[in-house]
Amino acid sequence: MVLLILFLIASIPLLAEPPAGDTLLRQEVLKAERLADMHIARAGHTVFYAGGELTVVGGHTTGFVLTPTAEYYSGGKWHQISTVYPHDNGLSVVLDDGQRVLLAGGHEKNLGIGQRYEAEMYNTVSHTFEGFGCTDRNRAFAQGVELDNGQVLISGNHKGNDGFEMFDGKKNFRHIKDVCTWRSAPYVLPIAEDNAIVFGSVWRNQRFEPCDTVERLKGEPFCIPLLKEWMPLLFCQYSHAQAAFIGNKAKGDYTYLIAAMNLDGEMAFIHIHDTVFSLLPTSCPIPTTTKWGQIKYQSTSVADTQAHRTYLVGTDTTGRVYVVAVEYDQIPAPVTLYYTTLLTEFGNTTPILTPDGDLIVTGGITNDNFSPFASVWLLHTGQNNTTASTATLSKHLLWWLLGGLLIAIFAVVSLRIRKGKKDTLPLSEEAEKLKKTENTESEENLPADNSCKELMERIIRLMEAEHPYLNPKLKLSDIADTLGVHRNTVSACINSQQGCTFSQFINDYRLRHAQKLLLETTDMKMYTVGMESGFANERSFFRSFKAATGLTPKEWKDQQRKKL
Repeated sequence: MVLLILFLIASIPLLAEPPAGDTLLRQEVLKAERLADMHIARAGHTVFYAGGELTVVGGHTTGFVLTPTAEYYSGGKWHQISTVYPHDNGLSVVLDDGQRVLLAGGHEKNLGIGQRYEAEMYNTVSHTFEGFGCTDRNRAFAQGVELDNGQVLISGNHKGNDGFEMFDGKKNFRHIKDVCTWRSAPYVLPIAEDNAIVFGSVWRNQRFEPCDTVERLKGEPFCIPLLKEWMPLLFCQYSHAQAAFIGNKAKGDYTYLIAAMNLDGEMAFIHIHDTVFSLLPTSCPIPTTTKWGQIKYQSTSVADTQAHRTYLVGTDTTGRVYVVAVEYDQIPAPVTLYYTTLLTEFGNTTPILTPDGDLIVTGGITNDNFSPFASVWLLHTGQNNTTASTATLSKHLLWWLLGGLLIAIFAVVSLRIRKGKKDTLPLSEEAEKLKKTENTESEENLPADNSCKELMERIIRLMEAEHPYLNPKLKLSDIADTLGVHRNTVSACINSQQGCTFSQFINDYRLRHAQKLLLETTDMKMYTVGMESGFANERSFFRSFKAATGLTPKEWKDQQRKKL
């Protein structure tokens, strides 16, 4: 009777107000850490990870003045170096060899006036810049991407004079074809080894407007009606194609996920596969308001393919920062809204994903191009770093949980009182069964010691003879099917004999294979090493490698060669 009363008390809010809907939005507190400030306050800069280091290049500083400088983050501080040319809203492309970064274009003068031709190459080993030539057209707000043949496709311009041009990977730029519509800061996304699409908003009437025309490097332009309604977020112009990529190049899968906004201010994510555009179904609408006010999203989304999530960063007028996380491998995709405490000097600029799965925001502005920030913020979006605060925005679920907690407390207290009256209570048949299950649950699929050792030997022989770990989509069930045993048996055996999970076991083989390639080859690109070793993408390769060795692949390779 008492339990029933407690349940009814917990249910009062449910009876007083019906649920608003059957979808839930998770909400969690996000830890934000301010790193060392850059030497120079800057906005309009490019930012990237290259050679295992976070690097910012160019942009404009206080007073909207161009700055021909760069900085790289190492040892917990920023190291300033000089560039050959200033690149304010220029383009940067980290080449697949991991040692060179192409930088080109940008505004010609202070205050965002004009466009530049100049191009230079950044060497991540020597931390030096070499000016070497000019682009085919002077450009600002352009984008570039390296194709599989080592050439870089460039498109986009701030005010007309657009077109496709190609950098040969060495010194030369050449015009490829004109475009039917010029775009400011377009998306340039490969859809094949030698082909790419270009799309995005156009700059008209002092604002960005939707454009439904999509250009192709090879092929005729085509229209996507969805882009007439949903405009990709491109207000921050220093994004990279890799940030939107969620496919698998090794399998010929060129899939992307980008954030977009419609004319009503609603947010969504556009899923792009080849030339097919569609909205990603989500478990609830992307939040645009909270109890503190409206969320303003001003930068492109960033995908973490290892966690199967994409992130979108926004701010409000109170000084809070928000990160929307969408788990895109589930349909509908679950949505989580992370929020910080009040932050100062947080700029609206494109975040960069770290090897640990966190986001870094460098410099940027709020509303004034004349007063950029030097601040650098690390947002701990890695799934082990977030602190749960509010599991859901649904207060109805909260009351149910509270009611359940009260019932559980009452049950525990009652049980202790009963145990005080009687030393032992006979277990029911169901309780005995449950106890037995709990005691044996972790061992139910574990064979006897001898057979487990024999199975482990079979697993190892399979690894060393057929190298299944080189398949980036390898699953536990694949190994189990090959050996003719249950997947849980394989998992339990690896855990018992190797002291690790299946994923850790497979990654260990991939890392050893990658280390072998690093030592045996001299000209293989880091991206290729990762792909050849079975990693799904370069980011996953770098993250796993550093977690295991404490070094980037390049640092490890250099260290090993010094020992020889």
